[in-house]
Amino acid sequence: MMQQIHLSPERTSAGTKLFFAVLLAAAGLCACDQDKIYESNVRIPAEGWKRTEHARFEAEITDTVSPCHIYINVRNNSRYKYMELWLFVGAYSPSGAVERDTVKIMLADHRGKWLGNGLGDKFDTRLLFRKNVRFPTAGKYVLEYEQASRDEPLIGIDDIGLRIEKIKVTENTDVTHGTNE
Repeated sequence: MMQQIHLSPERTSAGTKLFFAVLLAAAGLCACDQDKIYESNVRIPAEGWKRTEHARFEAEITDTVSPCHIYINVRNNSRYKYMELWLFVGAYSPSGAVERDTVKIMLADHRGKWLGNGLGDKFDTRLLFRKNVRFPTAGKYVLEYEQASRDEPLIGIDDIGLRIEKIKVTENTDVTHGTNE
């Protein structure tokens, strides 16, 4: 004899509500990041970041019209012993133009309080590296980070990354080009 299973309306309703809640949350997460053109993060070994180990990011850019912001992402932990992180940044365009820059990223205030968002001993910081940039040509743009600390290896940086996102243009937006081409 086959046993029948009866689903109560409460169970079905709760399961349906949970399904739609998860679906809406996922849709909300996707919608929040719709301006992202590129994002990648590189894991730094727990034993430290050596100067010879460069973090390299290759972004294929197709949109030469929309202005963008370029961010440097940093995740540090409580083992990092400085207020700031210094980087040498190399930027390479499809045309062969090269730019080098030295960048200081503040990770803590003068009292040692971490400035990034985080829980426990992990903190995420995002630095606006370049604002209102229009890429002059389509193609592969490469950014390379080299840690510029005196420490070898540099301890306490967990991840380093690049994010490029499209911005909404207002009448007062000052747009610059991505490289000096």
